[in-house]
Amino acid sequence: MKLTVLTLFPELIEQIIGSSITGRARDAGLFTLETVQIRDFAVNRYGKVDDYCFGGGTGMLMMAEPIYQAWRSVQNKTAAAADPDPDAGQSPQMAACRSRTIYLSPRGAVFTQAHAAKLAQYDQLIFLCGHYEGVDQRVLDEIVDEEISIGDYVLTGGELAACVVIDALLRLVPGVLPDESAYTRESHTAGLLEYPQYTRPAEWHGHVVPDVLLSGHQANIERWQLTMARLETMCRRPDLFNRIQMDAEAWQQLIDAVQREK
Repeated sequence: MKLTVLTLFPELIEQIIGSSITGRARDAGLFTLETVQIRDFAVNRYGKVDDYCFGGGTGMLMMAEPIYQAWRSVQNKTAAAADPDPDAGQSPQMAACRSRTIYLSPRGAVFTQAHAAKLAQYDQLIFLCGHYEGVDQRVLDEIVDEEISIGDYVLTGGELAACVVIDALLRLVPGVLPDESAYTRESHTAGLLEYPQYTRPAEWHGHVVPDVLLSGHQANIERWQLTMARLETMCRRPDLFNRIQMDAEAWQQLIDAVQREK
C-alpha cells in the first residue's frame, strides 16, 4: 500500500505515523508513506497558498491551483513508476492500481471501522489535509473521491484526522499486527464494544479478576467475553446494541450478567 498526504505540515504526519506500530510496519516495508508539501506548489515565490473567500467571511481559504498541482505531482510519479516508457502506453500494473483521493473534512461521512476495512483494500490512498477555513470547492470537485470526518467537531487542520484514518486502516493490513485476531476481536469489528480485560496481579486494590478468566476453560471464557461485550455495548452504546440480533440463550446470558454486575 502506498499512502500519500498532501499537507502544509508534513512533519506532523511523519512524526505520528513514523512512531510505534505503524513506524515499525513502515520500516518493514509493509507500506510506503510520502508527504507532499503543498506550499512547494505555491502560485508565487512567497509560498502563497491561501486567499480571501469570495462573498466575505472570516479567515482565509486554501487555493485550488497549489493543491491541484501537488496532487498532479503524485499522479505523475505513480504513472512513471508503473510505466517507465510512456510511449508504450499504460502498463497492466498501472491499470490495475486501485487509488482513491480523500479529503479530511468535518462535513464528510463519519469514519467507522467498516470504512477502515474498505480503505485497507486499496493500493494507493491520497489524503488531502485542509487548513485555515478549508479548501476551494472547485479543486475538491476536480480531484476528491470522498470526504471523511472523524467526528462531529472541527479541528484546525486535517493532519490529525488523516493520522487517525491512516492508523486505523493500517492495523488491518496483513503483517502490521501479529495476527488477524489482534484486530478481529476488538471494539467495533463485529458491531460490539470490546469486553473488559485484565492482567496480573489477580487482585489489585481489592478488585479481583473474574473467576472464569482464571479457570482455564476456554469455551466458558469465550462465552463470558461475548456476553460482556454485549453488556458493554448495551450500557455504553445503546445505538449499536439495538442493531444486534440475539437468540433466547444469548438474552438469558446477558440478563444473568446484568444481575451479577449489580
